[in-house]
Amino acid sequence: MKLHFLGTGGGRYATAKQLRKTAGMILEGEESSIYIDPGPGSLVECQEYSTEKLGGLIVTHSHPDHYCDAESIIELVSVIHENSCKLLAPESVLNGYGDMEKSVSNYHQEMCTAKVNLTDKPYAEIGEFKIETQEMFHNDPKTRGLKISDEVKTFGFWTDSNYSDELIKFYQGCDALIINCNRPREGNIRGHTSLTDVPKILEELDVKAVIITHFSDKFLESDMEEEKAWLDDQVDAKVIFSEDGMTYPGDRKLSSF
Repeated sequence: MKLHFLGTGGGRYATAKQLRKTAGMILEGEESSIYIDPGPGSLVECQEYSTEKLGGLIVTHSHPDHYCDAESIIELVSVIHENSCKLLAPESVLNGYGDMEKSVSNYHQEMCTAKVNLTDKPYAEIGEFKIETQEMFHNDPKTRGLKISDEVKTFGFWTDSNYSDELIKFYQGCDALIINCNRPREGNIRGHTSLTDVPKILEELDVKAVIITHFSDKFLESDMEEEKAWLDDQVDAKVIFSEDGMTYPGDRKLSSF
């Protein structure tokens, strides 16, 4: 199981200015792959990867930096590659919620061979992957955090959320934890995680690696080497600050971290 980081930026400003790419992630297994949060630029960036293995996609919530290219990816999987395409998403993405309209049209939902409303059914499978989800504390109250396993490894995805100790137990048993970290130590914003929260998240977890991603403009303007050095001192896990185009594990670029 390998995780490809097609984009490592997030939030309005980093997305609009493309300070980092915002094309989400592809989780690749031996037999199949899953596209996770295909934000702006996903259709372009994914051309460098084995998209013929894609068996579906997960959209964790109804914000553009997570869903913008979802419909194009559905067409790529179901029409171009003629694969079975499973769509996993919460209520806000599939049907809308409050002021948020649905993020994937009925037309494209019907292109999928199956769709799972993660608000109602928090467990699903795509290919060899078993997927568990939980509700997070974000501006879209239906946002889902993820835990994805194959027969060997388990990767956790702490998606956009305020820190809460209520969320920690879900991530027990993960080999690696990928954290959407919107702000450096000196910043905080409602509905998001800052770097100061990361040691608290890891305190009760036995993960081998923590990967920080989904950087906002404020994080990218900070001294990122200093931020990483601080986190290295605070936790036992291997600390990785993601880069566009990175693959975990097994990418030679990781030696520079």
